[in-house]
Amino acid sequence: MHDYYLTKSDFKVAQTCPTKLYYRKCGYPTLADADEQLSLLADQGYLVEALARTFYPDGRWVGYHKDVESAAWETMEALTDNCTLFEATFISGNKMARVDILVRRGDIFELIEVKAASFNRQENDERIQQGKPNLFRTSRPPDGIISKWQPYLEDVTYQTSILQDVFPRATIVPYLLMPDTSRPCRIDGLHRRFAMRSHHHRSEETLIPASEYVEDPREIRRNPLLVRVNVAAEVEDLLPEVRRQSEVYVNSLIPALKRVKTPLSTACRNCEYRVTDGELRGFHECWGELADVKPHILDLYYVSEAGGRKERLADNLIAQGKAGLLDLPEKELARKDGTTGERARRQRTQIQYTRSNREWASDELGTALDSFTYPLHFVDFETCTPAIPHYRGMRPYDTLAFQWSCHTVSHPGAPARGSAWLQSGDDYPHAHFVGALRRQVGDTGSILVWATHEASVLRQIQAQLSEREGEGSELAVWVGRLLDSGRIIDLNQITLKHYFHPHMSGRTSLKVVADAIWQTNPGIRARFPQYLREDEEALVSPYRALHSVTIGGRDISVIEGLGAIAAYYQMMERTAANATLEAERWRALLLQYCELDTLAMVMVWLHWQELTRQMK
Repeated sequence: MHDYYLTKSDFKVAQTCPTKLYYRKCGYPTLADADEQLSLLADQGYLVEALARTFYPDGRWVGYHKDVESAAWETMEALTDNCTLFEATFISGNKMARVDILVRRGDIFELIEVKAASFNRQENDERIQQGKPNLFRTSRPPDGIISKWQPYLEDVTYQTSILQDVFPRATIVPYLLMPDTSRPCRIDGLHRRFAMRSHHHRSEETLIPASEYVEDPREIRRNPLLVRVNVAAEVEDLLPEVRRQSEVYVNSLIPALKRVKTPLSTACRNCEYRVTDGELRGFHECWGELADVKPHILDLYYVSEAGGRKERLADNLIAQGKAGLLDLPEKELARKDGTTGERARRQRTQIQYTRSNREWASDELGTALDSFTYPLHFVDFETCTPAIPHYRGMRPYDTLAFQWSCHTVSHPGAPARGSAWLQSGDDYPHAHFVGALRRQVGDTGSILVWATHEASVLRQIQAQLSEREGEGSELAVWVGRLLDSGRIIDLNQITLKHYFHPHMSGRTSLKVVADAIWQTNPGIRARFPQYLREDEEALVSPYRALHSVTIGGRDISVIEGLGAIAAYYQMMERTAANATLEAERWRALLLQYCELDTLAMVMVWLHWQELTRQMK
């Protein structure tokens, strides 16, 4: 059974926190378990794997059994001759791994791990030609591996270690195969050339879900979007430690499963086992009574940097059994010379006003609001970054902006009037996106956004339009003028500098700020009654009050950005299949969600206006 084996997925989880291996093997619930949107987005990884397999036309699937011993046995039978195998299974002691693509040529084994991670081949080649480390490494410390690449390289190292155990006399050459962000796509509608398939053994039920490229792969091979990178040097460096760590994890599985205790720290803040309901709650088992302390130390703004990165103030308090936000000594948040940086000032504000349970607004908030120029345009974009480019000329992970919403307040006291644009046809959308946006916001008035996302997207769209239509493209020129005009104002930055509410804890996302205001300002609720709903005698956030829509016999709602991306993929897929009714229902979900994103900014702005009037 899988439970007795340390799989490569087990190893990856244990590397983030050894205690999680116990929770994983025991089936403890995680925050992602009930998230259907995540499973829909995982399909993007399947597309990359399918694209990778087109470069190995002699490859065949092997060992897709539930019983891993049978799968490993079938793999070994297939390896008696030269071959290329997909999902080959190997066992060494109590360790097992399935290899995405394995190529055997005599005593040379190419182990190819497919990753949906962006890699710029051109930049990597230029660095090497200049005598610099490759993209995996940094010169500080000398030739150290960059942290973002560590999990990927440890994954392929773990597989290499098992293959070396099974074939000790063979030469193992490990590779990562990834989307190449330096290569533009030459095929329009590439994302429509895949179909989901499930491979199964004739005597067993389905085991391996996968995607398959269903058209002539020769065009893909002529214009490859993936790059294969030899990582033998990195694997050699990591191998001793990976072997040591994997033995530690194996010893926690046999002869009986036991939990490896990990010291509590601020790294636990984003633990996926931090669920709030049920009997099996991994975070609570680790933290015990400290898990339920309120307000919690892990809710501090940039908690890991409290007191300075080297001081580890919060971790030291946690080690002493203190997990309350108010346990943090404010004086230790200052620098040694007594000054405080922006993050420390925010931390001190959070602690002070959480202690007194009061809302805070700086004296400068009113001045910031007065700097806005009417008409005010509250704008939000919905975007995705598909690993497989959808349209000709786009590269892997290029931004695809598929929707915007805008609420415009034309003059003081005027109501906020909404408008929206959402991609309808399955063709390159950005000219239509920008054209419609230009008609809405024109050349006057402040454009109010939350965070830097919209400005960043516009820069990328400007570059795409210039590349597709030439530097003189009218829309690209307009985008450039807009970016240089100073019209775009980041309300998140205003929040960080000028506003805090105890309900926000250490977060400043739009949803959190808007909900804090919603819960405490009855005037705002009266102005937007369509979002007023109670659940078990408590007010729910406006996002939780959004209506669900029945699609395929299920009630579905879109209440956050990841769900919007998944809904967009579904809408376009149903549009391509001429399933008009279902496509329209997905469209309705997207429109109401994005509309609320801009109305939420209006709510925050109205509340701030009220606050500043009171202060005056």
